[in-house]
Amino acid sequence: MHKIVKNYLSLFEKISNMSRQSKSFDTDVKIYRSEIHVIQFIGDNTELYVSEISKLIGVTKGTVSQIVKRLESKGLVRKKTDEANNTRQLVRLTEKGKTAYAAHNRYHLEQNIEMENYLKTLDADQLALLEEFIHRAGEMIEDHI
Repeated sequence: MHKIVKNYLSLFEKISNMSRQSKSFDTDVKIYRSEIHVIQFIGDNTELYVSEISKLIGVTKGTVSQIVKRLESKGLVRKKTDEANNTRQLVRLTEKGKTAYAAHNRYHLEQNIEMENYLKTLDADQLALLEEFIHRAGEMIEDHI
């Protein structure tokens, strides 16, 4: 197996294993990767419907509903019936959710600095090649799910 493919598969496995880890993100609860990304989408948009979160993340509404229930039980989000359509529920962050959202953003800024600095050392051709590789790798992942 080509060394690049082997390293790529190793990276993919590391990323997959991260979903089982949790962080508190400056709160008193464990927050898993799938949960913090729902928090991220809600925080980026102030409030969202479950169906909107589902489309953004690319998973079923049922899966998002389960994540939202867990987040609600942890005090990170609150659901509110939409006054314009009482069959839909808006999801918004609580104060604790906003704390986790801010901590998650700080975490990414700190973690991404090293990669950003590395990318600044590459020329336009190298960046284009890297971008093409990431695009094709993403397509391959979709084909193997």
